[in-house]
Amino acid sequence: MQNNAMRTDPSAHAVSSGAEAAESGIRRSLAVFGVLLAALAATSLYNYLLFHTIAELVAVAIAIAVFTVAWNARTMRENGYLLVAGTGLLFVAGIGLVHTLAYDGMGIFVGYDANLPTQLWIASRYLLSGTLLAAPLLMRRNPAPCRVVAAFSAVTALLLLSIFAVPVFPDCYVEGSGLTPFKVVSEYVIAALLVLGGIAVYRVRDAFSPRVTGHLAAAILVMIASELAFTLYSSVYGLSNMVGHLLMVLSFGLIYVAFVETGIRQPYAVVFTSLTASEERLRREKDRLGQYLDIAGALFVVLDRDGRIALVNRRASEVLGCPADAAVGEPWVERFVPPADRERCRAFFLGLMQGELEANEHVRAPVLAAGGGERIIAWHNTVLRDKNGVVCGMLSSGEDITEQQHAEAALGRANAKLNLLAGITRHDILNQVTVARAYIDFAGEDSGNPGVQACLKRARSAIEEIERQIEFSRDYQDMGVKEPAWQKPQDLIGESVLDLALPAEVRVRADLGDLEIYADPMVKKVFYNLIDNAVRHGGAVTEIRFSCARSGQDLLILCEDDGNGIPDGEKEAIFREAYKRRHGHGLFLVAGILGITGMTIRETGVAGEGARFEVRVPNGGWRFEDKRG
Repeated sequence: MQNNAMRTDPSAHAVSSGAEAAESGIRRSLAVFGVLLAALAATSLYNYLLFHTIAELVAVAIAIAVFTVAWNARTMRENGYLLVAGTGLLFVAGIGLVHTLAYDGMGIFVGYDANLPTQLWIASRYLLSGTLLAAPLLMRRNPAPCRVVAAFSAVTALLLLSIFAVPVFPDCYVEGSGLTPFKVVSEYVIAALLVLGGIAVYRVRDAFSPRVTGHLAAAILVMIASELAFTLYSSVYGLSNMVGHLLMVLSFGLIYVAFVETGIRQPYAVVFTSLTASEERLRREKDRLGQYLDIAGALFVVLDRDGRIALVNRRASEVLGCPADAAVGEPWVERFVPPADRERCRAFFLGLMQGELEANEHVRAPVLAAGGGERIIAWHNTVLRDKNGVVCGMLSSGEDITEQQHAEAALGRANAKLNLLAGITRHDILNQVTVARAYIDFAGEDSGNPGVQACLKRARSAIEEIERQIEFSRDYQDMGVKEPAWQKPQDLIGESVLDLALPAEVRVRADLGDLEIYADPMVKKVFYNLIDNAVRHGGAVTEIRFSCARSGQDLLILCEDDGNGIPDGEKEAIFREAYKRRHGHGLFLVAGILGITGMTIRETGVAGEGARFEVRVPNGGWRFEDKRG
């Protein structure tokens, strides 16, 4: 199942194709930038002002392109790096454009010398290095787009005001002497900030694909070299100035490749990097889950809301005789349920989907198996819900109980035969007991000898004991023959009272309401015997009371009377078979019937104040009818 998924995963093929296309596009872009740099270098030999203008406009265009990618991806980003970096580059481009227009020889800003464009250059570099340092530091915080724009707007406005409106920005270039110490030191400070930005990027490299991280790190290194080149020139038209601008264009070209080229051709590498990693983890978890399900001996089948198979494990596919990938999408009822059971299974599935049946209900149902036969599966069904709580399908885990079912049926048939034989034998024995009792009575009528009468009395007692033993065996053989069921003690007590025909002075009260217990069908004999024993052996009993009380997670059914009670030395003995010689099999039979479904009974009354029997019903074996579901 796992291997099939790996061979046919379309997303993996799409990612591979996207990576190949991105790699090809990146190589072309780098080649284009190489040609551009050569052309720019040649242009500088012809007209340096033209060279400077083109170089700055290329950087401005790339910065705007990065911002465009970042801004359009702001609602789907998984980290704040792209938003902060892209927005910062937009404002760097704005200052850079003013710097280009103010460059010596452009003649646009009248009254200013070469100091103005140099100041604008330093201002834009500070903003750029600060952006590349802040972006990785704010990456995990996901700042709001409006706050990012507002912050960069404020910083940019302050920088421009300090240069134009309130000229407090230090001089960076003096005609005739060249660069000022502030300008040179600033370049080193900017380079240091870029180094810190590179280190910060390296620390969060897991948030990007290796390709993006590599191009971004290379861009920062080239940018540092560019800043160092700008510390060496004495003329704005000098060689080191030209080298610095070429390196600047190359650094922005690498940024373009990292964010624009890769972001468009392979967006998961920039915008959806975390999503891609999450998908990979999810794929691994899915494969691991598939392995677990395949190892499991149980059958697992997931159906969607339309009743079609969404998932099936190896064990289920083996039983059904259908490969897992072929079974997915097939309608479960029509494809894998025998015709005679389809209507019932369809109604059951619709009941679960509509909330009309209990979600954790256990059912036994046949399925069409390999080879055209049928297998009996014991299913445990659970409804699946989406994030809004709406039922969207069903998960069924099942166990193949075909052989167990056949064994149970065979055992049932054998028990039926044994019960039939026991019934015939018991009938024949009782007939002979009746004959023996008649002959004993005849012999007693014809003999006046006291010794003979005593012997006949003992024989009559033995015959009566044999008859009681036979009657007990009839009750005992029926225990556990039929499956337990939910029954109402209140009704069973009422039926027992009617069957017993109690004396007029004895009153039975039951306060059990809608209580139901899961018990053997013979549980009526429990209440019958408790009432009968109280009347027969309790002395002057006038009232028998039934009630219930919680005991932790269990429930106690209490039977109390106002008779003589049970002596302390006999509280446990009354439930033993040996106790039958004096008082019959009643309580021994009661304990046996209750034990079939895990219930117990004990006597806790006070001798002389009346008997008190506690029937403990374990958790899960009791419920109140009006609270079901």
